[in-house]
Amino acid sequence: MIDIKYAGKICHFDDEGVDLESPGTMYGPLLKGKFYEHAFLHYIASLQIPGTYVDAGACIGTHTVFFAVHCPSDRVYAFEPRSAAMKRLQRNLELNDVQSRVTTSHWALSDREGTVDVRLDRVNHTLHTRRLDTLVRGPVAVIKLDIEGMESQALAGAQEMLRRHRPRVFAEAHTEEELARILSVLKPHGYQATGKVFNASPTYEFIVPSPGGTP
Repeated sequence: MIDIKYAGKICHFDDEGVDLESPGTMYGPLLKGKFYEHAFLHYIASLQIPGTYVDAGACIGTHTVFFAVHCPSDRVYAFEPRSAAMKRLQRNLELNDVQSRVTTSHWALSDREGTVDVRLDRVNHTLHTRRLDTLVRGPVAVIKLDIEGMESQALAGAQEMLRRHRPRVFAEAHTEEELARILSVLKPHGYQATGKVFNASPTYEFIVPSPGGTP
């Protein structure tokens, strides 16, 4: 087990059966005593946004655990369609005693119900898709999306959520085309990119400015 101390609290992560020396593993930062994408998570925590958080592409749950422990969240929804990652995510929730405040789901997020063929971890998968608007009820404060190029489709399936609740959105976009597709979904709801970009895989922040020009 790996222990990570942040802001006076210790979080625990299961490392059983993990090749900790494998290049590119998110366990690399954990072994150095930091969360994966530490600066990104530190920024989100600094915003102190209360309410419901959505972690789409939750993987093993590093961000989910962070949102549950270090942010003023009342509930976190974690979406991860890969069964092996979901199993470890659920174990990490148990290790941190936050499973009662986290709702996990194996659905892939899109703009429609159906299936989609994707390649993850060098393996082809057929994933079952649902719309975020049908899976999460009530106000949402923060959405984080890291879902292998399906970010714009997931947001297109959250039209009611975006219109009614205007959550702060953090979405990964590897190309200018992906970024343009995300903006095409968000702009009709008044969203703007803040100019802040995080992580090795570019993750952009989007907000709806208040009439005074602030978030």
